[in-house]
Amino acid sequence: MDIAYKLGAGRYIQMPGAIEKSGQEIARYGQNILILGGPRAISILKQDLSRQLKQNNLKYQFLEYDGYTTWQAADRFSEYALEHGFDVIAGIGGGRIMDLSKAVAHKAQLPVVTIPTSSATCAAYTPMSVMYEENGKALGTKNGNFYHDYEVNSIIIDEQIMVQQPPRYAAAGILDSMAKVVEIRNGHPEVQKENMSFELYTAYLLSQYIYDELKRNYQKIYIDIEEHRISKEVHDYLYINFALTGFISGSSKALGQTALAHEMYYAVRKYFTREGLGFLHGEIVGTSLILQLAYNRQENQIPEFVDFMKKMQMPVRLQELGVPETEKNKEIIYQYLLQTGFVEKNKENLEYLRKSIECICGRR
Repeated sequence: MDIAYKLGAGRYIQMPGAIEKSGQEIARYGQNILILGGPRAISILKQDLSRQLKQNNLKYQFLEYDGYTTWQAADRFSEYALEHGFDVIAGIGGGRIMDLSKAVAHKAQLPVVTIPTSSATCAAYTPMSVMYEENGKALGTKNGNFYHDYEVNSIIIDEQIMVQQPPRYAAAGILDSMAKVVEIRNGHPEVQKENMSFELYTAYLLSQYIYDELKRNYQKIYIDIEEHRISKEVHDYLYINFALTGFISGSSKALGQTALAHEMYYAVRKYFTREGLGFLHGEIVGTSLILQLAYNRQENQIPEFVDFMKKMQMPVRLQELGVPETEKNKEIIYQYLLQTGFVEKNKENLEYLRKSIECICGRR
């Protein structure tokens, strides 16, 4: 584990029309910009971003990438950046491109600017990258996530772009942000200050505030984004999703703010790669929060949480994630979660783990 806390970002800009500030912001770091983006993001931003870069006399090149964040892609793009004299990496798009851009910049030892077009994850902010194989199979927490030495240099959140995203993406981001308080409690209905570090307890208190805010405003956020409307609730949600959720990750050094729900995400991506391809990170994590609530001995909260999920048209069981609820598949999940380090191996916890898996299957 890195001894350094990475609590923020060098600069964070969030406002309507923020893309109009992108040229002067990127120019803080260099003059020759390699821009990595997915097809959708490039189609949305290429014209406006090109104009801003030209106005600031910057050289640039767009490279389209529609694959997963792999070590091979990070190596290939970092080598390309250095060979062609780029001095800044910019990422435009969703979580995978955010993670790839950070990894490329880290390997090339160049500054990185992230411009997300989706709020489905906090990837634009956090100094780590979730890594995959080329077919989308996750490497997982223990075997391959990339933890970076430095924070992101600049993050540019254009609220006008964000309200054009599908509301499904916003729902996934809401669930990913809400997950933190449930996962920090891992195995317990509540936590005690004396049983954790001050830094993690600070993250816990902030995560509880986030949970309450999003639970109160989620319907307004969902509808406003569905209708492409910038509102106070949308502004607050975006700040929560990127800045505050990213701070929680930094305050825990990216270890401790997640538990079984995020490990369940890795289990789906690792063992049910093909079945889960069509689902967002936050959708899988959201379904897995039902398992986490059960393991926390908070089964009484599950019916209300399921109802909350359904109001945002989110999946609430394995079958709805494309994973058949067979005894074999449940055993695969059980064995994977057992070795993550988030399950204390006594009789009660082992029984609760199996019971918790059943809670995301047909029986509750």
